[in-house]
Parts: sequence; C-alpha cells; structure tokens
Amino acid sequence: MTYQEFREIVKVQIRHFLPQKLTDADIRIQEVTKNNHVKLYGLVIKGQEDRIVPTLYLEPYYEKYRDEMDMGSILSSLVAQYEESKEKGSNLLPFSVEDYEQVKDKLYLTILGQDNQEYLKETVHQDIPETDLTSVVRVLCGEKEEQGIGSFALKESLLAIWGQTKEEVYGQALTNTERLFPAELLTMQEVIRSLVSPSDMMDQKEENSSRDLLPYEQYVLSNTEKFHGATAILYPGLLQEIGEATKSNFFLLPSSLHEVILMKDNGEMSAEELQRMVMQINRTEVDPQEVLSDEVYCYDYREQKLTMATDPVKTKEVLQQIEGNYGQECVQEEERYGFAMER
Repeated sequence: MTYQEFREIVKVQIRHFLPQKLTDADIRIQEVTKNNHVKLYGLVIKGQEDRIVPTLYLEPYYEKYRDEMDMGSILSSLVAQYEESKEKGSNLLPFSVEDYEQVKDKLYLTILGQDNQEYLKETVHQDIPETDLTSVVRVLCGEKEEQGIGSFALKESLLAIWGQTKEEVYGQALTNTERLFPAELLTMQEVIRSLVSPSDMMDQKEENSSRDLLPYEQYVLSNTEKFHGATAILYPGLLQEIGEATKSNFFLLPSSLHEVILMKDNGEMSAEELQRMVMQINRTEVDPQEVLSDEVYCYDYREQKLTMATDPVKTKEVLQQIEGNYGQECVQEEERYGFAMER
C-alpha cells in the first residue's frame, strides 16, 4: 500500500490496540514541518486529561511495513512507543513555562538556515549578520540524558507573559548555551580516534587546548555534547581567539547543525572549491534535517568579523548543476534496474 494508505489504516486500527482508558482518545495524523522544509507525518493520540502529547513519527514504521513486518506487530510497537513516550513526557516539564525565573536558566541557542521561515514562524530568533544563518532560542526540558535532549522552540508570545524583551532573553540564552554546551575544537584525526577509543581521547583533550590552526589541517568545532555544535561560532570571543592564535583568517565549512569544519586560509584554497565539497556532502552524507548551509564562511581576525565567503547567487547556479547531474544518475538507475530509485 502507499504511504498515505498506510497512515490512514494506522489511524483507524490503532484504537483497537490502545488500553481501555484511551477508547475515547482523539486520534489524528499530523503533518509536521521540520528543519530545512522536511515534512514528516506523526500519529497523535490525545486523552481527555493529557497535557503533554507525544508525536509518533510514522516514516520508520512504514519502512518496517515495506520490509514485510505485519500490521499487528507495527501497531503494537506504536502503542509501546506511545506509552514509553508518555512516561518520559511526564518528567519533561518539572517547571512552569510561564514563570521566567524558573525558565531563564534553561534557555539556549541553536543555529539554522534563515530560509526555514515556516519552521521559524512565531519563534524567538535572531539573524546572524552577513550570513544565511539564524539563531533560535529554545528551552531545555528536564535534564540532559544519554537518550537525547528534550526541548522546544521558544514562542514570541511568552515574552509578553514574562515581561522580557527579545534582546534580554536572547542574551540570557547565549550565556546559558556556552555554559550548558562548552565548545570543543579537535583535529579531524582526533575526532576519528575518539570514535575508536573514547577513553584515550579524554586525556589528550586536557593536554591539547591550543586554538592554533595548522596549514592544510581540518579542525572540527562543536561542543562537548556533539549536539547543535555549530552554535559554538556564536560564543563571544571564540572565533577571535582562534584567529589570534592562528595569525590568519580561516574558513568555516558547515558540516551539519552539529559541527563546522575550520581550515586556515593559506591563500591556496578558494571558497568555491571548498563549497563544492560541502554541497556534495550535504546531499550524500548528511540527514536532510541536519544540513546547515551550502555556503562557506570566512572569519577575518583583523576585522573580527564573520561573513559569507561564497556568493548565494552563484550557489544557486552550482546547485542547479549538481541537482541536474543527480537527476541524470537517477534516470540511469531507473533504466538499468527497471524501477524508480527512492532517495
């Protein structure tokens, strides 16, 4: 069956798998716009007294169906996920959202592309000058856990309730972000080694605190949580500290929402060459929701300024070439295998 048919069957049949107390629950399929215009479909089950309602995204369950998992097992798995999410959700908001004193230390920032207008609508966010990026204020729910970090984007409507200005809240969020998610700068080799032997890397991090970027080397700037680590470019004085240690300007390549790659500008590399690498990786290695940008940035340590090193107009032209080649590859695969290849 098609994905649309699958969603409708789930919506109707899930009621028969729910506990007795949810026989009168409001059940619906909700379209959710995520980062970078990615649209997902979620199952929402709302009991009469529910304050927090989890959204169960159906894409992975449809994949299980296509892998020949029977609908009974799929519906049972959805109910199990719902009950687990409800249990976790009961501890997500141990504070009053309308009380600024309870919320202010939980504010933090993440970075997204400015073109996410639908996603950013009604949120507290601030564009980063001379870039295509914007920073969004979010509220941390509960404590950081191994399973992830629960949070929600701050709505502008709360500012009036709190009696706070956008600038005051943003400043508080920036201060908190640096405290909650300390910056981490590693060489690419250190990152690879940390994946193989994390315990050995703990000692090396304490020894290597240099901000100097060596020629031809790639450095990964993130945070200790590896979570929305690209936001570290906003930390006051951090880029300038790197520039002064390096005694040179440097490029910033947006690897994903979670990190950026830094390379010293030694005059032998062009931003356009680096950009083609970024654009290719964005389309082959990075989850669409986690793509940060196709542009390349440069930090001028003398001017103490972050700007785009590539031209957005030319970026569109390059993007059309890449997508044209990509489309031709899909046609060739269809002709070779006799069916459409889903990406």
